[in-house]
Amino acid sequence: MKEKIIPPEQRIPSRTYRVKIKETVGKRLVAEENIYILEPDDFEKVEYKPYDTTKEKEEDLPKLKYVLDKVYLQRIDNDPSKMLVTLYMDYGYLRPNCVKELVIIDKKKRFLSQPQGKCIFRLFNADLYEIAEIPLKHSSEFRFHPVSAAPQLFLGLVENLEERKEYYYRIECYNYEGRLIAATKVHKIIASVQSPSKQIFYVSTSDLHGGHAAKFKRGKARGSKVKNNPDLLRLMEDINLKEFEYTFDWGYQAFTTSGDNVDNGSYHEYWADLFSCASKNFSNMPVFPTIGNHDYYNGGIGRGSMLGGKNRTQKHFHMFMQTPRKKGGAFYSHEEGNVHMIHLDSMSLKWGNESIACDSRQWEWLNQDLKEWRRKKEEENGPEFCIVFLHSAIFTIGFFGRSRNNSDAIAQTRLTPLFDKYNVTAAIFGHDHMYQRSRWNNTSYICIGLSGKVPINYFDKLREKTEYKINKDIEGNNARGYGVTYVPPNDKTMSFEEKNDFSIWLRDLKEAILSSDLTKFYAFEGGKESEEYMILMTDNIKKNAFIDREIIEKMKNCIWWRYYNLKGEVIDQVFLPKIDVSEEDESIKCPAFHIR
Repeated sequence: MKEKIIPPEQRIPSRTYRVKIKETVGKRLVAEENIYILEPDDFEKVEYKPYDTTKEKEEDLPKLKYVLDKVYLQRIDNDPSKMLVTLYMDYGYLRPNCVKELVIIDKKKRFLSQPQGKCIFRLFNADLYEIAEIPLKHSSEFRFHPVSAAPQLFLGLVENLEERKEYYYRIECYNYEGRLIAATKVHKIIASVQSPSKQIFYVSTSDLHGGHAAKFKRGKARGSKVKNNPDLLRLMEDINLKEFEYTFDWGYQAFTTSGDNVDNGSYHEYWADLFSCASKNFSNMPVFPTIGNHDYYNGGIGRGSMLGGKNRTQKHFHMFMQTPRKKGGAFYSHEEGNVHMIHLDSMSLKWGNESIACDSRQWEWLNQDLKEWRRKKEEENGPEFCIVFLHSAIFTIGFFGRSRNNSDAIAQTRLTPLFDKYNVTAAIFGHDHMYQRSRWNNTSYICIGLSGKVPINYFDKLREKTEYKINKDIEGNNARGYGVTYVPPNDKTMSFEEKNDFSIWLRDLKEAILSSDLTKFYAFEGGKESEEYMILMTDNIKKNAFIDREIIEKMKNCIWWRYYNLKGEVIDQVFLPKIDVSEEDESIKCPAFHIR
C-alpha cells in the first residue's frame, strides 16, 4: 500500500523541535518588546497662535551653506492633528557632511553623540504668517530608544493642526554660535482628515528597496558622483507629479508601504537613499511603513541585499521609522477617515523575530483589534472599511506565493481565518515582485511588490491552477507602479453641510472626468482599443450615463482601488463595497488549510 504524503504545513514537528522554537521565540521577543516607544510627552509643549494670525510676513532666508532636503512626516499616536517631523541630515555619503557642524559624533558609541547646535521647525498658515516655533530634539536625547544611535536625526512634534487646512513649514538649523548654517526649502502640507465624515485618498507602495542599484555601498561611495536608486527615484517623482491629477485636486491623506523599505535595514546609506528619493512625498504627508524581511537585515556580505546577517533585528527599522504603536514590536493600527488600517509583521521566525502563530501575541492582538474595529463600526459609527498591510505574498502565483511551508504560506493559513471572520475589506502586500489582484471569500488580496527593485516573472500556466479567483495579474516592468485608493465618507456621521459639500465635490469631479480621457481613471479591458471605450468617447450621452453609473454612484459607498504604472496608465481598478457583518461565530479554525 502506497504511503500517504502529508503536506509540510500539516506535519506536526517533534517535541524537541517545538521546545527549541519556543525558546527561540522567547529570546527574540524579549529584545523587540523592550524597544522604547516615542510618545507625545517626550516632546516639550509650545504655544500655538490662531490660524488666522496677522503677524508680519517673515523675511526670506539668506544664502545657505547647506540646503536640507530629507524631511519625513510620521505619527506616533492615532491623532491626525499631531505630526512627528523627522529631519535626516546627510552623513557624509550623499552630500557634503553638515552633521559634523551641528553634532559632536562619537564614532564608537554613536548614541553618545552630542548636539552642538539646534534646529527649529517654523509653522506658517496659508498666508505664510508664523503660527508656531517648535524646537527639534536631537536623537541622542531619546535615551534607550534605537533612534539615539542615528546622530543624523532631529525630531519634533507638531500639534493643533486643523482638519484640511493648508500649512507651510521650514526647518532652520543654527550652530553653537547662533549662526544659521542650514535650512530646508518651504514645504506645503494639507492637514489630515480627522473624522470618518470626509472622503480621503492615500497612496500605496511596496518593496521600495532604498539603496538597491544606488552607486554606493556600506560606508563608501562608488565614483565621484553618488547616484540614487533610479527605479525608486522615478517612482517617487511620478507619485509627486500625478498626486493632484489622480486625486482630483484633493491630495493624499497618507503614504503606506508593505515592507522592504530598504535593501538592508542596518545600512544608514540605504535609508538616506530612500529619504532622498521620497522626500517630495514624505515631506507633505505622513508615511505609515510596514516591516519586511530586508528591513530586518543586520549586516551581511557586500551590499547585504542577499545575506543580511544572522542576527535579525527590528532596531534599525525603529531607528528611522516611528509608528503609532502602543507596545513593542512592528505591528500597529490607525484610523484614516472612514478606513481602519492595520500593519502587520508577517515575516514569522523564518525571516524575522516576530511569530504569527495562532497563539502568538501578534495573532491575539490582531484578533482583538479586528473585534474592536467591528464593535465601533456597529455601535459607534466607526470606520466602515478595514485594510490590512503586510509583506508576505499570501495569494500570488509568484515564487513566494506558490511555495509551501514558507513565511508566506504560514501567514496565509494563520491570517485568512481572521480576515474571513471579521470581513476585512482588502489585504495589500508585496514580497513577490509583480502585480496580482485576487479574491478569497469576501476579502480582496492585492500584491503590489514592484516599486524599487527588479521584476520577478512567473509561469503563465500557474494561472489556471489556483484554488482561488485571480482578477488581474501583470509581470515585468509594466507592473512597476503604485496604488491610489479612494475611501468614501461615512454617511452616518455626516452633517447636512458635509453631505451638501460632498455632493458638490462629486458634481465637480464628474465634470473633470467628462472633460478628460477616461483611461486616466478607469481601466478598460483592451485599454483605448476596446470597443466599449471607443463608443463612450464618441457618444456623450452614453459616456455621461457610464460615469454616473460606474463611477459616481459607486464612489458614494465603495472604496475605489486603482493601480498605475509609470507610463501613466491605470492598469487595474476595482470598486470594493461595504461588507455586511454576518452573525458572529466565536470559533476560529486556525491554522486554515493552505490555499494555492
